[in-house]
Order: sequence, then C-alpha cells, then structure tokens
Amino acid sequence: MHDYDPQSIEKKWQQRWRDSRAFEVAEEPGRPKFYCLVMFAYPSGHAHVGHVRNYMIGDVVARTRRMQGYNVLHPFGWDAFGMPAENAAIKHGTHPERWTLDNIAHMKGQLQRLGISYAWEREFATCERDYYKWNQWLFLRMYERDLAYRQRSAVNWCSSCETVLANEQVVDGACWRCDTQVGTRELNQWFFRITHYADALLEGAEHLEQWPEQVLTMQRNWIGRSHGARIRFAVIPGREADAAEEPVEVFTTRIDTIYGATAVLLAPEHPLAERLAASSADPAAFRAQLGRFRALDRTARTTGQIEKEGFDTGRQAMNPFTGKPVPIWIANFVLAEYGTGAIMAVPAHDQRDFEFARKYGLPVPVVVQPADAPPLRGETLEAASADHGVLVDSGPYSGLPSAEAMRAMT
Repeated sequence: MHDYDPQSIEKKWQQRWRDSRAFEVAEEPGRPKFYCLVMFAYPSGHAHVGHVRNYMIGDVVARTRRMQGYNVLHPFGWDAFGMPAENAAIKHGTHPERWTLDNIAHMKGQLQRLGISYAWEREFATCERDYYKWNQWLFLRMYERDLAYRQRSAVNWCSSCETVLANEQVVDGACWRCDTQVGTRELNQWFFRITHYADALLEGAEHLEQWPEQVLTMQRNWIGRSHGARIRFAVIPGREADAAEEPVEVFTTRIDTIYGATAVLLAPEHPLAERLAASSADPAAFRAQLGRFRALDRTARTTGQIEKEGFDTGRQAMNPFTGKPVPIWIANFVLAEYGTGAIMAVPAHDQRDFEFARKYGLPVPVVVQPADAPPLRGETLEAASADHGVLVDSGPYSGLPSAEAMRAMT
C-alpha cells in the first residue's frame, strides 16, 4: 500500500473542484434552492480552531443538501471594517488597508486548504467600496424616512479595542476579542426605530419554534414593544450643594399600580447613576458596586438568570401621584437599553420587584385587589399579584377597575 500523502491528495482534488467550478451556482428553475450562510470571518490574522469548528458545521450542511438534490449557495465574505482592524494595524506599524487585505489573503488560503465548499467567485469584504456603498445607500433611505436618528446613550466600551461593543460581545464582563474588562461611556449614537416594525418582528418570532427560549427572550426585549405610559419622578436634592437633576423618566405598562410604587430602580448604566456616585458619601465604593453590576453577563441580566441585587443610592425621588418620596436604588436586573433604563418598583404587583423587595426589606403595599377573591395583604403575600382588579389605597382612583383607572390616569 502506498503511503497516504494528504498534502498532494487534497491539493489534487481541490484544484479539480476549482477547475470544474464545483461549488459555484447559477439559477436552475425546477431545482429546490438552499442558502447556507455562515458568519463572515473577522480578518484578524490567522484562522484558528474556532473558525474551523463553525465553518465545518456549515460545510457539512451545505454538502448534505447538495447530495439531497438542492441547488446550494454557500457564500463567504470578510467582516473587515471597524476600529479593531485599525488598532491592530497601528500596533504592527502598517496601513489598515494593507493589514486587512494581507490577513484576508492568508485566511482565505487556510480555508481553501481545508476544502470548504464555498462559492469563492462570490467572495467580498465589507471594506470594499462596491459593498459598503450599499450600506450607505440603505442608511440614507432609512434616514430620509426618519427611521434612523441620533442621541446620546450609555454604551459598552472596550478601552483596548477602543470601540463600542454590543451586549452580545460582552462575555462575563469582558470584551469577546481581547478579554479586557468592559466599561461604559456616554456617546452620541445612531439608532434605528425598530419599534415601527415591532408587531411584525414579534409575530415572526412566534414562528421560530426551534430557537432557545433564552434567545427569544433577548430578541423580544431588544424589539421592545410595550404599550404603557412614561412617568417622570422628580429627583429630590439630598443636600443644598447637590445640583438639580433632571427627573427620572420610567416606563410602565401598569400605571394603575403607581400608588404601590415603593422605589425607583435604575440600571447601573443609567446616566444618573454616575452623577449620584459623584455626589455620594463614598464615590469609590458606589462606583465599585456599579462596576460589579455592569460586569455581569448581559445575557443573564436580559433573561433574568441572575440573583437580583441592588443598593440604595441614598437619594430620593417624588412619586408624582402620591406626592411622597421614594428611595432611588440601583438594581442589576434593570436594563439600560429596555424602556428608559429606569423602572418604578411595585412589589405587590410585579414578581421581580416582589423578590427584590423581600430581599431588601422594602414595603409591599397592595393597591390592586382581585375582583373575585379574598383581599390581599402585603405582609402575607407569597408572590406578586400581577392580575388586573380593582384599585385600593389609590387616592381618587380607588374603586376603579384597572382598565378604567389606566385610562383615567393617562
């Protein structure tokens, strides 16, 4: 038996695939189509085992479909824009364009030697003008239709890569690329009004039957459709020297429970949190707590798979309906990107708030009684009562059904 020489054998067949354009495709009416798209590679230098793992899975799917008779389009490209590429080029003393294109050539050679069945004639890189001109065109169309807007917002920031990170790119509080601890910054950012399409997006999510529920929860939170009211809680100065603060705006779907609000809870990334830290008795300890909450896994915070924690800032806000002050807390389960980044805690009528209040000894006043059940008492509640009912201890709204009270309050 002859010795097996993988280098020569694989080179021979890969050349034959290229010569015969084995993986290039054209339209073929009558044949079922299959589109197999894998995540485009970031051209950081060399392909590693993570690339190989992911791209082999895609290749198995593509080849299986071809054997089943499908006309398979299996393209590939390069996610080649952004500050990380520029920073890496600076570090290596070369031009970002040269650095990026050299890396693409090297990684392409690696992937080709693996024999992955990509339609290489369709290859592109996102840094090529023929590609990004369509990004620009699409953005301008969205801007013209008021679907793109700019505002200041707290963002995840990697000081090493010097770039903004999406929540999904923060892993255990660190940057997914370089493991640097991620902080927050307030920057002017562009946003898209996805809420204009919330109904269609949420309806589509209902058909994703094979998606993990954890991922679907993140998507629903990201889409962010809720019907409710925005309420402004005035921040009460703690000392004469404290600067006047803008009111804290909260969003609630249950304004009928506002007489039972016992605290205002801020996300650790909320802009007010840093200002409260600066004016606190121990700014360093305050910021350390903020940093610990911000470093928590963002997915776990989004899905609620963390132990609920918080701390009292020492400041208060005024409940605009009761005229009474309530404490302002920082809570790790409140998300800066959902709603306004602040909520009113209503422990008797929201389970998260109930668990938080029981843990920290906050009062649990019942302000909505069930219509056809024995009266509830905050001291004996074992879980929050989230159902609609009849308002009690709610000033002029007492005695109204929830739906009627919500209309009257807004």
